[in-house]
Amino acid sequence: MISGLLATSIFLMGCGGGAVRSGPLVRDSAGVEIVENSDYLWPEGQGWRLAEAPLLDIGSLEGDPEYQLFQIVGALRLDDGRLVVANAGSGELRLFDRAGTFRAAVGRKGGGPGEFEDLLWLEPFSGDSLFAFDWSQARASIFDTDGRFVRSFLLRPLTESGGFPSYAAPFRDGTLALGIELMFDTDHMSTGVRRDSVVYLHCSTEGATLDTIGRFPGAQAFVKTEGDRVIGGPLGLGRQPQAAAFGDVLYFGSSDSYEIRALSMDGSLRRLIRRDKPNLPVTAEDIERYKAEELAEWQDPVPRQALERMFDFMPFPETMPAYGEFQVDREGNLWVEEFRRPGDDQPRWTVFSSEGVMLGAVETPPRFEVYQIGSDFVLGRWRDELDVEHVQLYELVKD
Repeated sequence: MISGLLATSIFLMGCGGGAVRSGPLVRDSAGVEIVENSDYLWPEGQGWRLAEAPLLDIGSLEGDPEYQLFQIVGALRLDDGRLVVANAGSGELRLFDRAGTFRAAVGRKGGGPGEFEDLLWLEPFSGDSLFAFDWSQARASIFDTDGRFVRSFLLRPLTESGGFPSYAAPFRDGTLALGIELMFDTDHMSTGVRRDSVVYLHCSTEGATLDTIGRFPGAQAFVKTEGDRVIGGPLGLGRQPQAAAFGDVLYFGSSDSYEIRALSMDGSLRRLIRRDKPNLPVTAEDIERYKAEELAEWQDPVPRQALERMFDFMPFPETMPAYGEFQVDREGNLWVEEFRRPGDDQPRWTVFSSEGVMLGAVETPPRFEVYQIGSDFVLGRWRDELDVEHVQLYELVKD
C-alpha cells in the first residue's frame, strides 16, 4: 500500500457520446484504502436489471401442501439448479428440482438432531453443503445438498453473552462470522432512546470464538417505563447495523452515514467505502405513515395499545438510516439496499464492485426479499396480494 495520501480520479465515457461519469476518488490513509463514490460507473441507460417475469415461481394458497410455504427465512439455488427453501413454519428444509418440482423435505419442529425450534437462516457452507441456524437453540446444523443431516454444533458465544444473534454466515474456509446484538440493561432505566453494541466474532467450524472482528454501534431502540414495568422496541426509522460476509471479508455498516467497512477476519480494516449521499430527512408524513404501517401489523389489542403508548412518547430521528440490508453476489459485488420512506414499496439496490467502486443501481420487485444473488440470477421470497409466500427466481440481465 502506498504511504501517505494518494488521490486518483477515474473517468468513463458513455457509448455513443453519452454523458461523462466521474469515477471514485481512491486514496490511502495510514494503510487503509478509502473509496469515495459520487456517481455510477455504468453508462446511463446501461447496467444490470431483473427480467420482467420470474423464471420460476414456487408457492400456492391451495393444493399440495409441499408448495404451501409459510415463514420462509431463506432459499438457495445449488450449482445443479436445484432449490432449497428454509420453511420455518414447519421447521423444514424443502428441496425442489430445477423445474420447481418438490422432491423431499428434511427436518421438522423439535430439538433433536436435524430438527428446528426456530429456524432463522440458511446459508451455503464449505464443501458444497448447507448451514441452517436455529436461534432459540443457538445451534448450527449442517446438511449435504441432498438433504442428509451431517452434524450440528452450538454457537457457544451466543449462550455465553446472552445477546441476540443478528448475523451468522460462513467465510470461504468454513469458519463463521457471527454477529451478536448485546442487550442493554433495563434495570433502573428511564424512558428514552437506547443503543447498545453489536459485536462480530470469527468462530471456528465448531462454533468456538477464534477472534473478535469488532464491536460497533448496534440498533437504536426506544424504551418506556410504566411504574416497575418497561416496554420497548426498535426506534421508529432508527439506525440498524448491517453486515455481509464473503470470501475472507466482513462488510459492516452502522447506517449512521453512507460508509461501509471491509474488515478482515482478524478485525483489521482493509477498506472504507463511502458514497456522497446524505441521509433522507424524516418528515411528519413519514412518521404518520410509519406508525400506521406498524400498527396495522397487530390485530391483538393488547400489544397494539402498548405500541400506541410507545409512539406517544417516541422521539423520531431527524434523518433516516443511510441504507438498508447488504447482500454479496457470487462475483463478490456488494449490493446495498437503499433505505425507503414509509409507503415506498419499490426496492432499489446500489451495486459496488469488490474494490468498493459504485457501479450502478438495480431495482427488484415490490414485496420481494432477496436471499441469493448469482452471476445471472436473483432468488428471493415474494408475497402476493393475499400475503401468500412464494419463492421466485429471476434472470439477472447484464446489458
